[in-house]
Amino acid sequence: MAKVLIGCRLPNGLVLRLPESRIQYTLAGLHSSKIIGSTYVTTEVDADFWSEFKGLYKDFQPLKSGAIFEASSAAQAESKAKELVKEKTGLEPMPQDTLGIKTAEKE
Repeated sequence: MAKVLIGCRLPNGLVLRLPESRIQYTLAGLHSSKIIGSTYVTTEVDADFWSEFKGLYKDFQPLKSGAIFEASSAAQAESKAKELVKEKTGLEPMPQDTLGIKTAEKE
C-alpha cells in the first residue's frame, strides 16, 4: 500500500475516519512533538484512505486552512509547513502580554 505523510499543525492532533469504515488514523498533534517550537508533526497514512477522505471532506476547515496538509516526503512536508507558518489555525497559543498579563520581575 502506498503511503503519504499528513502534516498536522493542530495542538492535539485529529482523528480521521471514513463513513462506514473501521479504519481510522490518529494524526499526531504539536503537543506530541519532541522538538520544542515545532510548527507541525507528520503521520503516515494510507494513500487510498487519504484520497477518499479528501474527496468526501473537501470543505473540512482544517483542510481548507492548511491546519492539515499532504506531503509525499519529509522534505516536502518541511517546505509546505514553511509556506503555511503565517496562516493561522485559530488554535495558536495566546501572546504572553494578552489581557494585561505581565512577566514576573526577578527579585
